[in-house]
Amino acid sequence: MSTLHPLSTTTGPQRLLYGGIVGVAVAAIPWPLGLMARGLAGWCAAVLVYQVLTWWLADTFDAQRTRERAQSLDQPNLMILVSMLVVVGASVVAIAMLLQQVKQLSGIERAVHIGLGLVALAGSWLMMHSIYAFHYAHRYYHDEKHRGPDAGGLDFPGKEDPDYFDFLYYAYVIGMTSQVSDVQATSREMRRITLIHSVLAFAFNMLVLALSVNVVAGAI
Repeated sequence: MSTLHPLSTTTGPQRLLYGGIVGVAVAAIPWPLGLMARGLAGWCAAVLVYQVLTWWLADTFDAQRTRERAQSLDQPNLMILVSMLVVVGASVVAIAMLLQQVKQLSGIERAVHIGLGLVALAGSWLMMHSIYAFHYAHRYYHDEKHRGPDAGGLDFPGKEDPDYFDFLYYAYVIGMTSQVSDVQATSREMRRITLIHSVLAFAFNMLVLALSVNVVAGAI
């Protein structure tokens, strides 16, 4: 195997750490914005770093590397999954509050705040499903390691071993449609994880729709 750049092989905690450092730095810049808006600007920067590292990792790792990496991790980082979902939820609350404040603004300032809120909302959506993609990958290959090659819990078409892009595909399809498509959940554990993910995705999408309607109504 070829030598990989260290930033292309980051773990979940490392991606969160790098994103957090950049986010705090961006939020600390004395932008001509309110405290909440600066915090969301930092959140956008943190999500950007996390997503870039996520897609770099997915582009670098083939199926074999994905299997070895997933099986070498001790636990599925459930604490990270839960904590990041809480953070995403908190960011959505902050976004909703920011978009409520824009009714009192006008001109360029109002446009900047609306744009920032929408970018932060999109970033929260992307991050939630990216985190779930890694959770699916770990559970798939963790089950394969302990219970055999047919115990992954997901049936991908084509019968090729899945890499990180395949799990990103599965997670983002659920994020967009709140249902599975051509990838089938074949184990009880995966069905439970998928169910929770689908419910969260549906709730998030409804929230996005509600906030979008609110922004449009406020702009008229």
